Amino acid sequence: MRRIIILVFVSCLTLLACKKKEDVVLAIDELDYNEESIKLMDSIRPNFLGTWNMKEIKVKAFAPFTTEIGIYKDTILNDLAVLELTGVDNYSQQYYNENNDITGVLKFRNKIFPVGFTMRSSGERILKKIGPQAFALFEYRFPVGSHPSTIEEDYLGNLSLLAEVYSMEMSPDGKTMVWKGLNRAIKEIQFVKNNSI
Repeated sequence: MRRIIILVFVSCLTLLACKKKEDVVLAIDELDYNEESIKLMDSIRPNFLGTWNMKEIKVKAFAPFTTEIGIYKDTILNDLAVLELTGVDNYSQQYYNENNDITGVLKFRNKIFPVGFTMRSSGERILKKIGPQAFALFEYRFPVGSHPSTIEEDYLGNLSLLAEVYSMEMSPDGKTMVWKGLNRAIKEIQFVKNNSI
């Protein structure tokens, strides 16, 4: 008798779960993901251009890298650098309608580094209307060939500020944005557009 009750209970749960899954599949099938991705990128693209102050950076200790620069516990860095984004390329290749290549410079300790990232729209934002708007690998964009590295470049490397994947969320007014690091020492970067400080 007990086995029959358990079997009926499991069968009911299976049937209920299947019904919910069918509803979700129908909703996703009706959605044109590429079109929604393009709309999302069109809505945030213009706000990226400009000069951004890295107002607050939350760093978690990440041995051995952060210990090389004297960070042994979770730390907050204020006004570390300025990110100046000057170019958005979404026309040179077809897929850039959804994935925008953004270039600019990072100003840190009187040094200027060429940087950039290619944004990918967030599936969670498109499907559920929650979460970050985009993801990107933030990296150096030095010209082809070798270059001598500097102390400042080594510091940023040990901090894991660059060569890191971030989730990105822009405020509706385009005056602030938050990047959350997904892999290494950077937990979160809060940006403020310089003309809105």
